[in-house]
Amino acid sequence: MGKAKFGASNFYYGVVENDLVADGPKKMPGLTEAKMDLKNEMKGIAADDGPYVTLSGGISEATLNIKLLDIASEARKDFFGIEVKNGVELYNKNLKPNDIAIMFDTKMDDGTKIHVAMLKGKFSLPGVDTKTVDGTPDPSNDETTGTFAPRGDSEDGMMVAIGREDNAGFDLEKFKRFVFPKTADDYNALDTPQAPQAPQDVKPVPTTNGADISSK
Repeated sequence: MGKAKFGASNFYYGVVENDLVADGPKKMPGLTEAKMDLKNEMKGIAADDGPYVTLSGGISEATLNIKLLDIASEARKDFFGIEVKNGVELYNKNLKPNDIAIMFDTKMDDGTKIHVAMLKGKFSLPGVDTKTVDGTPDPSNDETTGTFAPRGDSEDGMMVAIGREDNAGFDLEKFKRFVFPKTADDYNALDTPQAPQAPQDVKPVPTTNGADISSK
């Protein structure tokens, strides 16, 4: 039976420096929409007067468009490298956005969650889109788009990670450590073998003379 997924919540981000997130993740409330686009270049090769083989150039573009009710000043400092003085956000002409890792959740109709992460990208500056109130307030969103690059080696580095709770062996804590690594060990968190499960209780097997034999 097929499943359906819906919802967008639990948006976390972390500033990436030297492929590590030294300060750990921060939660950003107010996520209303998230749209990830991945493109991989495909090229068909013809031979013998017909299609012969299709080649893939890997992921050529990875973007994430997010809408939040408000991107607060602290997050804007982290995302865009702006300065805040006496409560005023200052946007320098030569500002340089930081690399950001992100994670958010969606869920299946059976309640299990899907955790979506993109590992290293820079986000565009959000504009201001507002209007006068006429009756019931209709709040506008802050919207920004991130463009992502490989984390690690530029040739075969990771760009996206998707953790599913309906997959055997999924460990949310390991997933978070991988997405927001503070150390090299965290960077390789998914390579750590899963801890063995504790053995179930073994019931003693009675013998004919009344002694018990337990499995070892």
